[in-house]
Parts: sequence; structure tokens; C-alpha cells
Amino acid sequence: MTDEKRGGLRFAEIALNTPVNRTFTYRIPQEMQVEPGVRVVADFNRRKMTGYILSLHNDEPSGFDVKDIVSVIDDSPLFDERLTDLVRYVSDSYLSSIGEALSKALPSGESTRLKTRHIRRDNNVNNTISLTEEQQKIYSEIKNSESGIHLIFGITGSGKTEIYINAALDIIKSGRSVIYLVPEITLSSQIFDRLQKVFGDDLVLYHSGLTQNQRLANWKKFQRGEAKIAVGTRSSVFLQAPDLGLIIIDEEQDPSYKEQSSPRYNAKRIAYYRAIKEKAKLILGSATPSIETMYSAEKGSIRLHILNERYGGAKVPEIEVVKVRGGGDEISPRLKLYTNRAVKNGNQAVYLLNRRGFAPFVLCEDCGTAVECPHCSIGMNYHRNKGLLCHYCGYMSDVPETCSKCGSGSIVKLGSGTQKIEDIIQGEFPGYRIFRLDQDTARKKDTASLLIDKMKKREIDILLGTQMVSKGFDFHGVTVAGIILADIGLNMPDFRSTERIFSLLFQLAGRSGRGEENGRVIIQTLNETNPIYDYLKKHDYTGFYNSELNIRRMLDYPPFSRLARIVFRGKEESEVSAAASGLGSSIDDIIVSEKMQVAKLGPAQAPFARIGGNYRYHLILKGRRLEELQQLIRKSMEIYRSKSVYAEIDIDPVDML
Repeated sequence: MTDEKRGGLRFAEIALNTPVNRTFTYRIPQEMQVEPGVRVVADFNRRKMTGYILSLHNDEPSGFDVKDIVSVIDDSPLFDERLTDLVRYVSDSYLSSIGEALSKALPSGESTRLKTRHIRRDNNVNNTISLTEEQQKIYSEIKNSESGIHLIFGITGSGKTEIYINAALDIIKSGRSVIYLVPEITLSSQIFDRLQKVFGDDLVLYHSGLTQNQRLANWKKFQRGEAKIAVGTRSSVFLQAPDLGLIIIDEEQDPSYKEQSSPRYNAKRIAYYRAIKEKAKLILGSATPSIETMYSAEKGSIRLHILNERYGGAKVPEIEVVKVRGGGDEISPRLKLYTNRAVKNGNQAVYLLNRRGFAPFVLCEDCGTAVECPHCSIGMNYHRNKGLLCHYCGYMSDVPETCSKCGSGSIVKLGSGTQKIEDIIQGEFPGYRIFRLDQDTARKKDTASLLIDKMKKREIDILLGTQMVSKGFDFHGVTVAGIILADIGLNMPDFRSTERIFSLLFQLAGRSGRGEENGRVIIQTLNETNPIYDYLKKHDYTGFYNSELNIRRMLDYPPFSRLARIVFRGKEESEVSAAASGLGSSIDDIIVSEKMQVAKLGPAQAPFARIGGNYRYHLILKGRRLEELQQLIRKSMEIYRSKSVYAEIDIDPVDML
């Protein structure tokens, strides 16, 4: 835009990705064309940073020299006042700066002349998805609702996706757009392939597995309305459309929808806000809804729809709990029996191990000392091609020849990671075709599409993986699901640990028996008396939910309260401890003086006390009103002065470690 086009406006208010929650004024050079909604490069504190123009004006500030904008990144706006309003909500809710929120929301690609790959619409594109009577009832109820939030609570394999697709088709026919969220990149690939057959050119993909320029191209395509439905992970909730009509969040219970760096937003809460603000519908779906979501449905703030039957007449699998020993019993006789039977009949098995690595623990056989990362208070994992690896800070080393504590040379590897289980499976089932899916293999390009293709063609006999194999995959050849060791994660110091493991095991069980043949699930455990297994064997989510809800009620945890967590981290433990204690005392004073109804837990050493060379302490705040927690944190952070200890704020945390 020329100077005349921008009305002679000479200054821009720019948000930057810094913790300072304000905009910064920059001068617009005479020859430069800018407008609100474009990204620019700005000089800030002797660094070149990406800035986001929020407004233009002619009010020259005083008291400092105004810098010129260095350059313009975009030739047209990436966002408008709707996204500005949304990121202000994120900034206010999660106590971040608006610049940090914009940085999370927007793609960072810079090419403005991108070649977009058009999806050729197949002549066999099918825009009709048949529904059962039960599905049709729910679909009609959602279709006939003006807007609002809906929860489809359906057993695994009940056909929630078919309802999503029909609802999306209706929205697109009305000229509006759809955002479809999934928790994992690998799952988005399978959903994308399925939806492409229905929506063709109207569909784009949006997740971190794409290049930055691909993300930018797909953002613009959806923003302009050239694509009407976008499938992606957490950050897709910020995608802009001419008229948003529907947001779908599949596997809504998954913790992956929570961001783990500032602003630590929850995509579900962003979706709630957008649905209300933009008069769109929001559909949540899960076989194991989060305790908070189901409680909201019970209270009537979310409309509940229940699917009781598996799609296509498939039966729920029979679940069997098998006690195993601590070592040398990775594949029980029962799991081996049913796996052999399945593969010989032309079917497939899925094994879950909630760990990575060849042998997770390396320790001294004489004194029992585990090899720990020197930068973190966490045992290191042994990987076949890497040696010892810390999964928190990335530190790598060779396996030591002697124990650092007693000097013994009896260093042994214990435990079973996915690589070691793969070796054991190959020994137990010679000639079987095995595919391993974990974070190591998932990083390789095209892993997800290769897996999906091979599973559909039944070119894989046993799929072995970490928790990502439990999330939403729909393979009709799978008749056996095996959980190698169900106990992992049950006793973590996190009030959601039982819920998380129940959901993981329940979802993994749901991968079995989706086709014409009945499925079987073998859960291997060190402690078969844990009450969680009774609920799993009965496929009884409701019983588990009621039991867990009673515990939460007694302890006053969500959904009966709201939480905030402040984590302190720094290089010197004494400084971290002092900073945590100091802020804790300030919080105590504010609670008393303001007569706040807030409980403070801690400060204390975090369960993972050291990560990446940083010592970690935390404190937890619990209250009935989120606004009171936010006000308390804002007031306390105004007087927080430590330069060597960083305090990270997490509103509604899902991870307490």
C-alpha cells in the first residue's frame, strides 16, 4: 500500500515474540507497503525478530528514537481482527504476551510465491457416507442444533468418524469451513487419506511434519476459502477461514492437545471460545472422554450423545489380564498363543509398550545404582545405535564399564524397550513381518503412510509401538492386541496418572476386532489385582469414571477445582529453591491480604527434579475460580525479580511432573 492508500499513517503497532505483554511502535519507511495482519522483520534489542502488525497510526511516540521496520515478510495479511481477538484471549487466559500467542498461532514460512500441490479429485470421490440408525439419530441431533458443544461418547469402533464426515459435508455445503483436530501426526495421515476420498480439493493438512512453507501455503489456502476443511494437530485450532462453521476434536481426552511451552494453551479451550465467538458447532469425540469433559456433559454444558454399538456389527473384543514376572517374561504364553492363531488365519496383532529404547535401564548388578543423565535426575535409556540417551535433554554417552558408585564391572541392561521387544518378537515368531512405530521411527519421512499402506494390504503381521499405536487407527485385520506391561505409568506422582493409563489401555484394546472376526486383548501386568483391570475387562468406562470422580471430589481436584502450576528452573539448586520459596511467600501474603479462596501446595522439588542441566521446583495453586488464580499469579509475578531462575506458568496443567 502506498502512503496515500494507508491514509498517511506513518507508524505501526507491532507484537513481538517476547514475554513483555505490550506492542512496540515502529516507523513505516516511505517506500514500504504494510497493513494490519502482515508479518515484518523488526530490530529489537539488537536482534532481528518477526513482528506482527496489529494497527497503523500517526501518533509519534516521545522519549525514545523510533526504529524503522526492517522488511516485510507477507504480501497480504495472514490474519484479521478475529485472530487478534483470539490471541488476546489466549494471552489473558494463559498469562503470556500477545506476541508469544501470535507466534504460536501463525505459520513461520516466508515464501510468498509457493507452489501448492492440488489434490486431484478422483472420479470415484464418494460424498455419501451411510449411517446406522444409532449414528443417524446423533447426526440429526447435531445437524438440527443451531450451534453449541457436543460430545460423542462411543465405544471404540462405533463409527464416530462417519458422523464427523456427514456433519462436515453439511457445513461445507452451507458455504462454511471445518477444522478437524487429531492428536498425532501419524493419525492425521490416515484421517487425511480417508477424508481425501470424500472432500478432494477442499481438504488441506496442517501439522509440524510439513515444512514451514507448506504450512504457510495451506494456511493461506484455508484462509482464502480455497480449501474448506483442514485436518491437523493442536495448532490447527488457530487456522483462519472466511466463515468457520465446525470444529471437530477427535480423541478429545488426549493430553497432546495441551501445549507445553508459553503460552501453554489447551486446544480444546481455544475451540470452545471460537465456537461461541464465531457461532460455530464444536464436536468432541472419544471412547474415554476426559473426566472434566464427561462431568461437563453430565452437568448439561455439553450435549452428550452415546454410541453403544460397533459400526458394521463388529463385537467388542474379549479382554484377558495375565500376570507376568518382572523380567524374561515379555511375551506370555497366552499372548503368543493368540498371536500365532491370528497370523496363521491371515490376521494381524498390535503390541503396545509404553517405552522407547533397546533396554530402558542400565544399572549395576552389585549395588543397584542406575546410570543417570548428568544433567537430569532421570535414568538414561540404552539405544542400540546410539548408546545411552536421556529422553529429556538429549544427552548421549557410551555405556560405562564400571559403576560410578561402587566401582563394580557388573553393568547390566534391564527392562524392555520397543527395540528389545522387536528382537524378542523376532525370536518368538520367526518369519513374521514386524513393524515398529515409536518416536524414533516416526521421525522418518513417510513412516505413517508406509505403515497405513502395509497394514491395509496385510503386509505386516505384528505392529509394535508406543502409545501412538493406540490412537484412532482403524485396521480391520487386527484381531489381537497385546499390552506388554500395563503397570508402566500407573504410579506416577500425577493425579491424572490412573485416568491416563486407563484411557491408553482402553484405546489400545479398541484396535482389535474391528473387522468381521472377533478380537482378543491380552493385558500383561505385574499386579493383576489393580481395580483398573476390572473396569477394562468389562469395557466399563462409566464405572471407572464414577470411581475416579469420587476420588477427585474427595481431594478437590478438577473438575471440582481449577489448577495452576508454576515451575521454577535454573542452573543452581540453591537459587531455584530460594526463588520458589520467595514467590511462595509472596503468594501467601496476597492470598491473605486479598482474602482469596486459593490453596497453595508447595513449593517443592518437582518429580523430575533436574532436566537439561536445570534444577526444577514447583508449586501448585488450587481454587474454584480461574479468574482468582490468574489475578493471584499476575500480582505475584509483578514482584518476582530473579534473573537466574525462570518461572514458567501453566494454567490448567495436564502434566504435573
